[in-house]
Amino acid sequence: MAITPVLDEIKLSLKFTKGSQTLSHCNQAATNDQLHTLGKAVASLNAESLDTMMKVEETKLLLQG
Repeated sequence: MAITPVLDEIKLSLKFTKGSQTLSHCNQAATNDQLHTLGKAVASLNAESLDTMMKVEETKLLLQG
């Protein structure tokens, strides 16, 4: 039996000096550059400075058989 990976959701996790914020349900067709631009725009609204930006891909592993 084979396992088929299916991309379920893209999230962008922003880590600030104090705390973090996750942007869920990002467009799966968005490029890394577009996600980075989104992260910078959201981070500019926060009083804390942005330390790290992380793209999180959630993938379902479906058993085909």
